[in-house]
Amino acid sequence: MKKNKKMLFLVWVLFTTVFTTGCYEEPDLINEISTSVGKVAQVSIVWLGTTRVISANTTVQPGLTVDAGASTSFNIEYTSEIPVKEFKVYYAATATGAQTLAATVPAGTQKYNATLRSYTLSVPIKAQETKGTTRLFFAEIVTENGLLSAQKSATLTTK
Repeated sequence: MKKNKKMLFLVWVLFTTVFTTGCYEEPDLINEISTSVGKVAQVSIVWLGTTRVISANTTVQPGLTVDAGASTSFNIEYTSEIPVKEFKVYYAATATGAQTLAATVPAGTQKYNATLRSYTLSVPIKAQETKGTTRLFFAEIVTENGLLSAQKSATLTTK
């Protein structure tokens, strides 16, 4: 009798193990993270002003100091293998602060640079009215497939 109980218990454990594990499907993590939803435009460089200022080590200086309330340009250089829908420019007081939409520019106004194989867009902006303050401007590109580029920023300081 004791032997039959052990055998019955063993069969029951085997039965429940087979049926409970047979219903569970492991998620395919590799397939989930490698599923592509389309290509995205890439913001290469952003800078403020009418000309690109390059330092001694050939890096672009993205910041600019202007008079309070002055008008200037926010320049976006980017590459894209797919059509671009629009460009968005935001500003914020800090890098992690709440962003405010400053401008939305439809595609078609950008210039192509064959030497650099990239596009450049110049968006007119106005500096803040308060002297001695800093504001960060962020560039973002929306492609035709609805995907957003990573943001890049430049710092505008008033004197």
